[in-house]
Amino acid sequence: MLAKAAAGEASCSFISAAGSEFVQMFVGVGAARVRDMFQKARDKAPCILFIDELDAIGRARGHHSRGSGADTEQEGTLNQILTEMDGFSSEDSGVIVLAATNRVDILDKALLRPGRFDRKIQLTLPDIRGRALIFQVHLAPLKCDMDKVDLSKKLAAKTPGFSGAEIANMCNEAALIAARDACAVISMLHFEQAIDRIIGGMEKKGRILRPNEKKITAYHEAGHAVAGWFLEHCDPLVKVSLIPRGESLGFAQYQPNDKRLYSKLELHHQICRLLAGNLAEELFFDQTTTGAKDDFEKVTKIAYSMVTEHGMSNRFGKLSFSNNDDFPTYSSATDQLVDEEVREIVRAATVDTQTLLKSKKEDINKVAERLMQKEVINQEDMIELLGPRAYKEEQTYEELTEETSHKLDADLPDNLDS
Repeated sequence: MLAKAAAGEASCSFISAAGSEFVQMFVGVGAARVRDMFQKARDKAPCILFIDELDAIGRARGHHSRGSGADTEQEGTLNQILTEMDGFSSEDSGVIVLAATNRVDILDKALLRPGRFDRKIQLTLPDIRGRALIFQVHLAPLKCDMDKVDLSKKLAAKTPGFSGAEIANMCNEAALIAARDACAVISMLHFEQAIDRIIGGMEKKGRILRPNEKKITAYHEAGHAVAGWFLEHCDPLVKVSLIPRGESLGFAQYQPNDKRLYSKLELHHQICRLLAGNLAEELFFDQTTTGAKDDFEKVTKIAYSMVTEHGMSNRFGKLSFSNNDDFPTYSSATDQLVDEEVREIVRAATVDTQTLLKSKKEDINKVAERLMQKEVINQEDMIELLGPRAYKEEQTYEELTEETSHKLDADLPDNLDS
């Protein structure tokens, strides 16, 4: 979409192709298609030529090579692209070549040299200001019950980590929910329901929890909620629900921010909150269930990243072990030590979480009972049951952008303001 938008802004022709379109079983076909595509672009100059999934044909030569016909065809296609992009062939041609890939690490170095793909632009998920601007675009054709600029800021604060496509989908879901409710305008409630659906999956209203399942799930979710409430570096709680969504019997929604730097203590608190659900089951029922699968996967991922990527291991110190399956950078003995260090991180978090939950056992009871009674509880319920959280929570657009240079600049450019 960005490449197409660039062509529109430059008032020039646009040609797009996927890398997989050039990979053929017959040797020479891919190279011929590359020649035809570049010739077509030159004929339509000025033109922007966009190749999606460049790694399909731009993989480094010799990488996984087995000498097969497929390898020969892939390398021949790559060589033709390199030839077409050389200054001798493309000088003053009026053709700009753009490409996209999510595997830049495996691209052939010749593709990335100056004169070819020499500018690398990383497209990350939008920050809170970017989300607010994207919301304004997708809210423009919708009938809402509040000012759309204010609404875009509130929704941007509630949707950290959302991509542009997810924002568009969320706005569409909110409109569908409002239509099903026979509402003439879309309210904040409809948008919140759309967020729940995108994050947690569809509600399974026909799935009735048995009393024992409901009780165990309530205490599991209460464990998460209470641990997060009393741990400083956990994200603010938005709501907890016992309504099954997707494959989950319960659903807890938190509001993470857009921060990119985490301390060892912050990651430790995240692990503690993730373990709290399973440990609450153990505390109240003397047994655990299979409901913590997703929690354990996240715990394992965080713990391994602390040891192998971020130098947060007491045993290894400030080392990082690259995750390269083809060429391991450390021995099998070190691999075993990594596993032991990860287990120690999780063990320490388990001990801290058990201590916290035992000291807050009555609070867990309160939250679980309210959850079984109402099925959905929000932050107001938690404040009523446990008192205000002791730590500052940044939840509004203004609070989340307080320390940035663009804190209140969420106005669309003139050409998009319609």
